[in-house]
Amino acid sequence: MAPSNLSPTISVKRHPIQRIIMARAIPKQTRTPADELRDLLDASYKTAVDSPSAPPEALLDMLYALDRIQELFPALEAQGVDLRPERTRWQEVQGAARRHEADILAGLRPLGGLKRLRQALPQPPDPQTRWWWWMDERRAAAKRKRLLVTLAVLAGIILLITGGVVAFQKLFPVDENVSAAYDHKLKAEDFVLQGNLSAALAELEAARIYTPDDPDILSLLAALYDLTGQPQQAAAVIAQLSARYPPGIVHSNLAQSYLAAGAVDKALALALQAIDEDPANPQGYLIAGMAYEAQGDVRQAMTMYQTAADKANAAKDYQTEAFAKVRLANLLQKPQPTPSP
Repeated sequence: MAPSNLSPTISVKRHPIQRIIMARAIPKQTRTPADELRDLLDASYKTAVDSPSAPPEALLDMLYALDRIQELFPALEAQGVDLRPERTRWQEVQGAARRHEADILAGLRPLGGLKRLRQALPQPPDPQTRWWWWMDERRAAAKRKRLLVTLAVLAGIILLITGGVVAFQKLFPVDENVSAAYDHKLKAEDFVLQGNLSAALAELEAARIYTPDDPDILSLLAALYDLTGQPQQAAAVIAQLSARYPPGIVHSNLAQSYLAAGAVDKALALALQAIDEDPANPQGYLIAGMAYEAQGDVRQAMTMYQTAADKANAAKDYQTEAFAKVRLANLLQKPQPTPSP
């Protein structure tokens, strides 16, 4: 057979959005706006799902494609085109973008982030109809809301404990040093809830004078030293705790203190460390559940709460068991997220 004079065909893998751009060059008589809509829907869905590995330019193209989809629907429906299947697909596309918003935002950072890209638009996008340009603001607001929920839960615990301790003190008077330390500790916890860590530190240092070995005071003191940029002081307090208590107890107490101060990621890391060090201690699972709940990871939070309840029951710690079951019951009443395809 004689050799061919034709050059070998080179296969080039293109991103779906690039294929759409190429398709726009096809003569209009062979490609209708409805065809364009369907192509955009399919490509946008694939880009959203593949966002962890998609290049930044492809993610930006997807945002513009979502704008185009938003424009095409009313125009085509005004012409009487039945777009019910496409409407369902549009919901799937938006759901995929919402589920992968963290990956999309991370992928857009090389281009300056979503805020910069949004500011480059000719007009500010409507957050209701073009919400995809506001994913960074939505995510920040959700994070603030989760933190407020966590702080509210902790505040409720503090109030419950406070009421019980006050009643106990009336029936059984306690040492004056313990009472003075407790008053300072309550003030410190109030300052923590307000976000005033410097004032909280001052109250805890005053409390420490009266009860220098109180583990709750020392744990919160160590966390606040760390969060206010005083690592040496934090390390010294942790060393004091470690000399008196097992590692699992030390780290679960520290986890609770970080969570009270709003440092959710550090709280979770310490809680998981406490679980590894003392798998029978329900406190580690309970704090881990609260941290997962603050992060919005409902499934992991439920798993931790159930385990905390089981461990507490085995240890006959019925107060912790009851609290874990209440948190679990509250989460069971919430709608569960749809798993990613």
